[in-house]
Amino acid sequence: MRSGLGRLADTLSNPNFRRYASAQFLHGAGMWAHHLAEVWLVYEITGSAFAVGLTIAVRSGSAVVLAPVAGTLADRMDRRRLLASTQAAKAVVASALALLALAMGEDLPLAALFGAVAVLGVIGAIDTPLRRAFVRDVVMADGVDRAARLHTSVMSVGRFLGSGAAWLFLSLSASWACFAVNGATSLLAATLVLRVVPTTVATTADARAAGGRVLGYLLRTPAVTIPMALLCSFTLFGWNLAVLLPVVADKQLESGGGTFAVLAQAMAIGSLIGSVMMAASKLEGPRSLALLLAVFSATMATLAAVDVLLAGIAAIFVVGIFGGGFLSLSNGSVQSAADPRLQGRVSAAYGVVFVGARAVGGPILGWLVDDFGSRVALVSVGIFTAACAALGLLAAARTRATAQSR
Repeated sequence: MRSGLGRLADTLSNPNFRRYASAQFLHGAGMWAHHLAEVWLVYEITGSAFAVGLTIAVRSGSAVVLAPVAGTLADRMDRRRLLASTQAAKAVVASALALLALAMGEDLPLAALFGAVAVLGVIGAIDTPLRRAFVRDVVMADGVDRAARLHTSVMSVGRFLGSGAAWLFLSLSASWACFAVNGATSLLAATLVLRVVPTTVATTADARAAGGRVLGYLLRTPAVTIPMALLCSFTLFGWNLAVLLPVVADKQLESGGGTFAVLAQAMAIGSLIGSVMMAASKLEGPRSLALLLAVFSATMATLAAVDVLLAGIAAIFVVGIFGGGFLSLSNGSVQSAADPRLQGRVSAAYGVVFVGARAVGGPILGWLVDDFGSRVALVSVGIFTAACAALGLLAAARTRATAQSR
């Protein structure tokens, strides 16, 4: 652990990485303040977990549709300028929504909220693979794994502060302020990204062509595909907690928007701790990911038993630790194993798995919560992710045995 912390310090000593990390922190803080306000508003207006799941599907669905375009753009265009442009576009949309919410208050139409969700989803579809692929432009090749793991830690810090802002503003019934925070932080992030000086030489068109098609590459590269498959099972239901937490706060804990934001903040703190621990650790490979997923599944099931606030905070904190650790390790594993010639397209595929699974799982999980309650849904999620973790362990063992026999 001591040597791992030393490597983290070396990464953070890089001024380029600090600018990149600061931009990611701002992005995470604004995004989560906005996202929590968005989710709570939809739940408050409709009273339906299915509607919340549909909101997530609308936001995430663009990533699936636009993945080929997003990956190609990330490989063929100036990532720095393109990333600054997506952050600036997000700032405009979030600020416009803040002004509309401030002017209309409780009369804010659901259609306007869904429209903003859809537009931000399109921007995010391009922005997400860019942010991951940009890591390789910020640090040297031997630092990609550590930097990619720290990416999750930095986002967790932003998530914590963004959740805190959401708690404050939702408690004051000022959801518009959450949208304004997103607009301001996105603009600052765009400025920081433009100050990054790329440290790697851009890949030529001939080199990209030599890399082949991304689908064929994924099929013959277990070091990338197994982590992605485990990520799919993780995000399909397990990391779709935005669907569950409003109902846990409202029904299980019999409270309101402030409690919802407190639970989200507890999860953010846990996610930060888990991601930092994983960034400093020497754990690697699909087997470690499958084991983390197995422990995560057990912690999800315990959340079903809570009926008081302190127990709920403790349970969601532990969920955050193992969830954040899983995301840190999966992102580092994929980004470091990916062929540099296909970095953008592999990052786009990673984004499809991450947000695409949420888009599919959100409405299903919402239906399950509406019809059977949050407790049954949480236990079901635990059982599903445990089964996927077992399959992941089998796949990792088979891959290792095949490699040893050669």
